[in-house]
Amino acid sequence: MSEKPYVAVIGGMNMDIFGIPDEKVIPRDSNIGQIGMAVGGVGQNIAQNLARLEVPTYLITVYGDDMNGIVMEHSCAQHGIRLDYAEKLVGQRSSGYLYVTDETGDMLLGINDMKICENITPAFLAKRLDFINHASVCMIDANLPEESIKWLGEHVTAPIFVDPVSIVKGKRVIPILDKIDTLKPNRIEAEMMTGIKITDCETAQIAAAKLLEYGVKNVFISLGKDGIMAMSNEQSAHVPTMTTKIVSANGAGDCSTATIVWCRYRGIKNLNQVCEYTQAAASIALESEKSVPDITPAKVEAKLAGMRLNEQLRSKAVRS
Repeated sequence: MSEKPYVAVIGGMNMDIFGIPDEKVIPRDSNIGQIGMAVGGVGQNIAQNLARLEVPTYLITVYGDDMNGIVMEHSCAQHGIRLDYAEKLVGQRSSGYLYVTDETGDMLLGINDMKICENITPAFLAKRLDFINHASVCMIDANLPEESIKWLGEHVTAPIFVDPVSIVKGKRVIPILDKIDTLKPNRIEAEMMTGIKITDCETAQIAAAKLLEYGVKNVFISLGKDGIMAMSNEQSAHVPTMTTKIVSANGAGDCSTATIVWCRYRGIKNLNQVCEYTQAAASIALESEKSVPDITPAKVEAKLAGMRLNEQLRSKAVRS
């Protein structure tokens, strides 16, 4: 048992393999281009962001003893992610995600192989429950089996944070909404959970209020180019997207989720302040080609300071 406060992330870890053609794709033929590999998965990405934000982070997951598993294990060690409560499964294939884009970078085809995550069962989690319950935050991604998510909702006493991952997988967390401390869906995931069409900040607030009625204590809805909206029974906040040069939006969502956890770890509960930190971190992610940006607390603080200065200058210009 760790004596220093820590965060437990329970979720998936993938080996991402991608292909990007140099020219327009010729179907059913060999295309010249680039092939790359990177360690990913929502749980791993969130854990890596947290480790970069100097939060002691344990990733509770499963992976195989194949070559991809060895690479992922090495990556976690390199990036400060603890795997003490993860499990390497002998003879099993590690989780993987294969995708091919067109020549502009838009995805043409993706194949998701996360069958190994079915081994994150209630029995697997029960062996680690004491450690999970002593965490400052238990962060869950919805790649887990539905029965495991339900079990966690019934047994975990640490604050539960949830990333729905997708519309389909987000349905798995609906049965435990009344057990969730903090939920961070995007626009379409929030629409699925509430049945409310979100077209602007006002309708996002209506959807967030519905999620509070279901029992969630804190709701953060990512609105893409419109920023982020947060609500609890005592507070509400909306912070727009920071002006930034977008290189890739691939890592912004997981970085935002990690930043919300980071704020709780630091004891920051003012929703407007959390949203500001989240948008500052997301801006750093948007300016990076990496799925996990080279983020640090100092970089987030500097980005936020710049954001506040720009806002002051704009306000001063309007008054004059």
